Amino acid sequence: MSKLYLLFGVHNHQPVGNFDSVFLKACKECYLPFFEVLSEYPKVKCNIHISGVLWDWLFEKRQEELINLLRKLKEKGQIEFLSGGYYEPIFSIIPHRDRINQIKMMNDFLREEFSEEPQGLWLAERVWEPNLPSVIREAGLDFTLVDDAHLKYAGFLAEEISGFFHTEDEANSVYIFPISKKLRYKIPFSPIEETYKLLRDLYGEFKDKVLTIVDDGEKFGLWPYTYDWVYNKGWLKKFFSLLEDNFSWIETLKFSEAKKMFSSQGIIYLPACSYQEMTEWVLEPSAFRVYEEIKNYLAKNSLASVFLRGGFFRNFFRKYPRINYMHKKMLYLSKNINANFKIEKDREVFQHLFKAQCNCAYWHGVFGGFYLPHLRNAVYENLIKSEKYLDDKLRKNLSLEREDLNLDGQEEFLLKNNHFILAINPHEGGRLEELSLKEFDFNLLNTLTRREESYHQKLTTALISDSSQKVSTIHNLLLKKEKDLDKFLIYDSYEKVALIDHLIDKDKNIQESLQDSECFSEYPYQLNFKKSPNRIKLDLVYEREDLKIRKSLTLEKKPRINIFYSLSLNRNILQNKNFAVEFNLFLVSPESCFMEVDSGKRFSLQEEIYKTNCSLLEIVDNFKKFIVRFEFNNLGMYSLPLYSVSSSEAGFEKNFQQVSLFFINDLEKSKDFSVNIGVFKM
Repeated sequence: MSKLYLLFGVHNHQPVGNFDSVFLKACKECYLPFFEVLSEYPKVKCNIHISGVLWDWLFEKRQEELINLLRKLKEKGQIEFLSGGYYEPIFSIIPHRDRINQIKMMNDFLREEFSEEPQGLWLAERVWEPNLPSVIREAGLDFTLVDDAHLKYAGFLAEEISGFFHTEDEANSVYIFPISKKLRYKIPFSPIEETYKLLRDLYGEFKDKVLTIVDDGEKFGLWPYTYDWVYNKGWLKKFFSLLEDNFSWIETLKFSEAKKMFSSQGIIYLPACSYQEMTEWVLEPSAFRVYEEIKNYLAKNSLASVFLRGGFFRNFFRKYPRINYMHKKMLYLSKNINANFKIEKDREVFQHLFKAQCNCAYWHGVFGGFYLPHLRNAVYENLIKSEKYLDDKLRKNLSLEREDLNLDGQEEFLLKNNHFILAINPHEGGRLEELSLKEFDFNLLNTLTRREESYHQKLTTALISDSSQKVSTIHNLLLKKEKDLDKFLIYDSYEKVALIDHLIDKDKNIQESLQDSECFSEYPYQLNFKKSPNRIKLDLVYEREDLKIRKSLTLEKKPRINIFYSLSLNRNILQNKNFAVEFNLFLVSPESCFMEVDSGKRFSLQEEIYKTNCSLLEIVDNFKKFIVRFEFNNLGMYSLPLYSVSSSEAGFEKNFQQVSLFFINDLEKSKDFSVNIGVFKM
């Protein structure tokens, strides 16, 4: 009798830097119960990808019950493991040498721990670019998985997409297995009767053919409302029973079996793309509104709608300049680490580099991604750790480098001593774009610039999260965690970093004056520098007819940064003006921090504070165990917390991102002032 063959599987992953509590919850409510249920149905075969991030945690935390269950299922021949980049990178955005080494790291792990010789590659977020076949073959593998949307974008109709195909790059040929979006959206969200009907319909359409359904394992218990549906109400057992009870016409396979039983349906070439939702998330809101209008119009004609596609993954770097800086800093370090270290001898430095390549903080969609402070923090923590290895080897006790760090065609200046890593951008306001503390593996400028997101327009119609919601794919959930989130929809007109200069009105209150300020963040400053064995000094100058701003930054070998300002201005034109310098500082656990002004009252970072004639500000971080001290003479100080409103798998949420500090100089009193920064261990 003819059969429909299913390549069923799950991809399990947690980001580098995610909380232990999330890992534990995922194991308890998702990973372990899934494989326990699977073990009760020996005829159901399952293809498994588990990221190296999750593998590391499982072994470090001795999750023996789950590990032993996976070993047992592997020995019985019921599961087969897929390889991938060990720390779940997007391959197209990391250097070639790192792609190969990350895949080989996963291959070695699976071989040593599970006696698995992996054949296929899990492609993180299914971000495909046409040169990937060469990478896959060089890493010793011969197939990968993409969405069926990839083939539709290449011009294929739905009825042409089943089985598997092959493609090549420079004569390096690999198999391509398209994942069925129809099945991806139905499993496990539809009642089992609907799932049965869908499979029966697919059997009628694709007899003696193979279909692929491999998707996030977290939707089997960890996504909102799925645990009760999948386990308490028995959806997963019903699904596996359906597969076993109907073995006469539907059978699950492992990928290695499918390659032996079936032949490729021919050569294809795919454009650079990802799954449909990712191509939508990368669009700017204005472009997304046009896209959505066209999408809704074409929905009336399902044949035409398959050819509609959104944007290109790498444009997340254009959409979010702070992601771009983080990404380009990773590329800079990869180039230098690979030039100075060998992975066979210096595994630890490469592990930190590879952890910093974990994809989750380099994009944003329905998942929190880049908007989640702890994920960005984990990237920077590992970048700083890898950079310290590099600096130690090259003996950079006090150094100055001229480098186009953000790859915009203009040079930035990278200053380092044993305490700090500083990045100065002279052509955009002479601003400070990185202020990393080496001793604490922490970037104080791990900041976020608030901006409009396409989903913000849906905020007013979203529901307050409650347990009565119907189980659904997260792409369709419309929830919010708290009331009045729309009040926090504030958008910044410039990148929220540090050493940002403002001219503000003296006769307005502080909030209005900053809102209406002339901001110099986008203005080019001329830079000159002097370097001696014990001292580096940068002079940054902006000049026009009515104003000259000169700011000097001095770095020595101490844990201290000295900043001096001198202003010349036309009093007739710039009367009733004050000058303000802005610092945005990231603290990973604001509840564990406080501020103290002039050794007086303590304030929370989440309070709005305005003080005049101050000389000292200390920010105490009891979580990371350091103190940031600002010393200055008789300046005003204004502090306010910055929150973002973003989408996550649990719905809309407000996140504390950073504290904004403004040091305000009264130009009537003085045109020269200094702000000195020190960092001390508690």
